[in-house]
This record gives sequence, C-alpha cells and structure tokens, in this order.
Amino acid sequence: MDMIKLPSGEIKLLDDAGEYRLLFLSPVCFRLHKADSLPSACVGKLANAKDEVEVKGNEASFGDLRLHFDGALRLKVYFRGKLCLQMAPHVLGKDERDLSLMEKEGHESNKGDEYQGGVSFINDSPIYGLGDKTGPLDKRGYDYINWNTDDPSAHVDTYKSLYKSIPFFLMFHGEDSVGVFMDNTSKCHFDFNKEDERLVSYDFSLGGLDMYCFFGSMPDVIADYTSIVGRNPLPPRWALGAQQSRWSYSSKEEVEAVIKGYEEADIPLSCVHLDIDYMDRYMDFTVDSKRFPDFKDWAASVLGKGVHLVTIIDAGVKALPGYEVYDQGIEKGYFCTQNGEVYHNEVWPGDSVFPAFYKEEVRQWWGDWVARQLESGASGIWNDMNEPASFKGPLPLDVDMGGLPHSLCHNIYGHLMDEATYIGFQKAGRRPYIITRAAYAGTARYSTMWTGDNQSIYEHMRLMIPQLSNMSMSGVANVGNDIGGFGGDSTPELLAKWATAAIFNPLYRNHSSLGTKHQEPYTLHGEFLAAYRKAILTRYELIPTIYDSLFLHESSGLAVLRPLVYNFPDDPEVYDENTEIMLSDSLLLAPSLFPGEKTRSAYFPDDFYSYFTGEKLAKGHHLIDVGIGNVPLFIRAHSIIAANPKGTKTTDFPSTLRLIWTGDEAACYHYEDEGDGLGYKKGEYNLFLIRASEENGVCVIPVHLGIKTHYKNIEISRPGEEPMARPFILED
Repeated sequence: MDMIKLPSGEIKLLDDAGEYRLLFLSPVCFRLHKADSLPSACVGKLANAKDEVEVKGNEASFGDLRLHFDGALRLKVYFRGKLCLQMAPHVLGKDERDLSLMEKEGHESNKGDEYQGGVSFINDSPIYGLGDKTGPLDKRGYDYINWNTDDPSAHVDTYKSLYKSIPFFLMFHGEDSVGVFMDNTSKCHFDFNKEDERLVSYDFSLGGLDMYCFFGSMPDVIADYTSIVGRNPLPPRWALGAQQSRWSYSSKEEVEAVIKGYEEADIPLSCVHLDIDYMDRYMDFTVDSKRFPDFKDWAASVLGKGVHLVTIIDAGVKALPGYEVYDQGIEKGYFCTQNGEVYHNEVWPGDSVFPAFYKEEVRQWWGDWVARQLESGASGIWNDMNEPASFKGPLPLDVDMGGLPHSLCHNIYGHLMDEATYIGFQKAGRRPYIITRAAYAGTARYSTMWTGDNQSIYEHMRLMIPQLSNMSMSGVANVGNDIGGFGGDSTPELLAKWATAAIFNPLYRNHSSLGTKHQEPYTLHGEFLAAYRKAILTRYELIPTIYDSLFLHESSGLAVLRPLVYNFPDDPEVYDENTEIMLSDSLLLAPSLFPGEKTRSAYFPDDFYSYFTGEKLAKGHHLIDVGIGNVPLFIRAHSIIAANPKGTKTTDFPSTLRLIWTGDEAACYHYEDEGDGLGYKKGEYNLFLIRASEENGVCVIPVHLGIKTHYKNIEISRPGEEPMARPFILED
C-alpha cells in the first residue's frame, strides 16, 4: 500500500481496495473515505491538520492518534499509546438461496438486499447510539438496518428499521470511548456482535466508505461528533411547556374545548398541534376555511391565551391543477421524477407528488411557503410522512429526487425537508421550532425529533428511556415520544405514569390516534388526574434546568437527556441501565414502568436526595415509592440547580430565580434570554455561574450580560425545605 501526503494535509492511500483519503481533523479525530465519495448531506467544509501530520512508512500520526495501516481498510488505531480500534474490510454479497417458501409463510427475508462492502471492528464493550432503534440501551447482540421506515405497528426489540437513520455509534471502553460515524445515505446494515461476539460489522448497499472516528471521554466524543454534523438550536422557551395533540382536532371549536379542558383541570398548556384535518383536502399550506375560519385572527386569539399552534406539513403534495403549490412545482420542475416524468404515488390528499428536496432551489422555494405559513398564525411546523411514506408501495429506487436517486436520497429526504423548513423560519425571522419524524445524522441542527407512532402499552413506555437515551448518545438533544402512546387506548394508570416518566423530555407532548380513546389529561379523574397534574407541575419547575441544558448543548455539545453511564462511566452497574435517566449532571428520575407497581428498586451511582422530601439515599440500591401521585425525582449530592418557583404554570421567565442546593461545594451555569426570537445569536442573553459553599453561601457570578435580567429575587432552599428569599444581586 502506498501512503502519499498531499499539500492539503490529506494522506492518499492506494492499494487493491482503491484510492482512499485520510484526514486528521483534530488530535482526537480522523476521517477515512473513498476518494470519489459523494458530497455529504450533513457535513460541511472541514479543516485539515496539514503540516502537523507525520507519515512514516505505513503509519500516520497526529496528536493523540497513531494509525497503523496494513491496507487502506485494514488498520489499527492507537489512542494515547493504547490500541483502541482495529478495522478490517469485508464484503457481504447477495443471498442467493431460494427463500420463497420462507416468504410464503409470512417471514421476512433479506432477498434483494445486496451490499457492496463494509468494515468490521474488533469490539467487546457496550455499544450505544444509532438513533431511535428499539431494544435496550446497550446494543450488543442486535443488528439493525438504516432505512427510514414508516411502520406504526407495535415495535418490539427485534425491529431493524424505524423512522430515522443516524449512522453513529459509540463503543465504550471505560475511561475512553470511540465514536464512529459512517456517513453513507444508502441502505446500511449494522451488526453489533450478533453474528460474531467479537465484531461490529457495517455494510453499505451503495456509495463508498466515508468514516469519521472520534476518541476520548464519552461526553467529548459526542461533542466532537456534533461539532461536525450540527447541534439542536435553542428552541423557543414556550416549546418546553405541555403540548397537546391528536389526529385530529377537526375544528377551531375542538381546539378551544381542549384549551378550556386544561384550564378547568388546572393544568398548564403551552401548545396545541393541528394534524392533517386543519387543511383543505389535506393540501399542504392550506386551511379549511369552514372548520377554521379567519385562521390568522383566530390563531392570534389563541396565542393571547398563552397557547401556540403547531401545524403539520406532509411530504406528499396533492396533484391538483389550480392548487398553487402544485402548479408552481410543475412549472419550475420541482417535483421528483422517474424516467423524465413527474412521479406520482398516493398519500393523504390522494394522488400526490413529492418535492425534489435534494435540489437547493427546491428547498428555498419550500422555505417561502413555510414562511407564509408562519405569517398566517403558526408558531411551529410539524414535518410528517417524510421518510417519505406512501400508500401505493414504496417509491422506486430510481426516482430522481433532485439530482440524487431515491436509493441514495431516501434516508436524507426528511433531513432535506427539515432544512427547507428551517430556511422558512429564517426567511420569517423566527426562532425555529420544527418537529420531524424522519431524520439522518445532523438533522438535529434543524429540528426537534419525536420517535413516531408508538403504542399505548407499557412495553412502549419502557422503551422510552433506552430509546431516547440512544437518541441523545447519537447527538440529538431535543427529543421526545408520544406521552400515553399514539396507537391504542391508554389506561388512566398508564397515562399518569407516562406523564411522570417523561418529565425530563425536552419535547413533552401528549398525542393519540384517530379512533382511539381521548387521552387529554382532563379526561382523567381522581388520583390519576392529580398524578398527571403533579407530573406537569414538576416539569414546569424543571424548565430552567432543561433550558440551561439545551443552551449548553448548542454551545458545547453536552447531552441533555443522559443515560447514567454518561455521568458515571466508571460504574459497570449502569452500563445497561434501562429504567433510570438523568437530566444534566444533577437530576435523576427512576419512574414506575409497570402496572400496579407501588415500589421499585432503584440504583443510585452516587449519594442523592429526594427532590420532594430531602431524604438522603446513599450510593447503592434502594427501594423507593413509585405509587400513583409520586414523582421519583432525585438530586445528586454536591449539586445546585435553577428551577421555577413552586406552582409555576407558564414558560415565561419568572421574577424570582429559585435555586435548589444540596449543600457543600456545588456549581452550575444558568442561562437567561428573552425566551424567543434570534437575539441570543447576537449576544442578547445572560449567562451566570452559580457557586455555592457552606462557607460563602450562594453567589451568582455574571459570565456574560447581554440583556436586562427578568429576576428581582432569589429563593434558595435545600431539597424538601421551604426557600429563603433575598434580592437578586450579582457578585463581582
């Protein structure tokens, strides 16, 4: 094999496998890719290490990394002198066996799956990531396929494909971790020690290898990865409140009844989602004027009550001459084609066409329509059916999506639609709030994500923690699932427990399907209504910490939702913890996940205190109370967090900053801005470092001052105790 250092800093690798390029992006990150690989849909221009890279024989080194090559795709990677990654090529060919009898009996087969090549890694450690796949937190022993798939059935552990394809995974080795990002948008297969307990295998159907490897601590690896693909922007603060949705609220009277129901139940509400029935004949960027007359004025009146509207937009555009979106797209050649003709399939509006989002001009055009939708009264956009989903079979692989065939564009179609929607918010001068079902690596820089059509069953509530944890480990900070479950009838107990288990989720949305029992919280009674109300009010207390965490994610890549292993990498007890989750460094939730459960065992990897009673729980296993009405929330020793005053029912910044302190040495950052708008991008925000000690008490130290503060007072309390108030004064 030949290794040639180029003036750009790249290293050209030549052998029988072809021509590859090696780039050191930092002392802890490199990229290895086929020389003729396609431009990335999610990675922009990269800086190379250039002159600092050292090449000797068949080795290349820079910073903490040394790579030893026995071939372009056969290498050993040493990090800080220790062998931490071995890679070898392999090819998985088409299965030529006769599988017809297997298929007749109803089994799935891999017939037709043909992979061009791939690589294997030697690994015997926990594996995390790959987005919203099913199964436990640790993915060892499972295999998955990255091919965005709309399947509303009850997903179980063995489901290989769901709505998102995020080809990033993390192999955890205690102190050090290795993150691997395979930037290939075709259908890809990942085998995490299933066929061979020593190997992680990756196979791609089209394109070539384009691999990024990141080394360091788990938080650093994820931060470095997101610095390349992008991070969730800070959402408007109202989006952290309670959101209510259903397929569908079919008139403005139904929406007003929802708002009234929340008010009468004494439960705060920040947002209502409008599913497809608000549209005129399910046509994007239209409103049914009979069921939602004077939409813009009505939306303004709803907003006056503190409730925002998020409107759904689907990928399929109704093929109807005279419909302006369709006419413009046809005239300008903006829809997907097959053999030179506009491709048609069926979605909700019937005969439909699909925007060719791979083309930049099409994304700009779509952004114009989104901006118009926002000016008409919508506060946010909900992108759905963007895998893309279709009713008359999947789109053929040769459909042209704007210069890229469906076979290579499928997994990024939703990503590109989200980018187009983001452009619309930019055109409107709004802070973006987009929710998407389909996604790829880097989609987070445009959109919040939800996990799609789950079911009203305990198994899917239990799936939430490992699923959202792995989304977080895949670089997605703003995420949630449908509280209560989308499909099927939720029971009062399940709904109340789900509302409790989801209080950390940045997206806190109750959503249900047409034909199911209504599950708005005000449909509950007695202890279940009280439990749901307590969960939401607790959530509202935590909004400052959630907002702080989202700011720190955007600015530094820190995870918001955290599996315990993220904060406690030295504790093997938490490597596959599927029933507990943390928010930032300090808060831990150990919810009830089974019917009738009144107590459960919970593991605490450090000393913690009950958020509500102040009871101390030393490191180890404890039996805790999780009966209806109990929120099993705990705050870590040596912590201080920002919270809203008790009883808060708004997402606005209060005039009193509440601080909960466990005692001893503690510190945190607290972020403040106007709660909406783009001013924070121009420095219009405040950032405070809050320090606490028994000797000096609590000090609020300004790090950045860009706006007039909302705060006039501070409340300081220990967990479970009444607060002491004082004026809001900054220290030097």
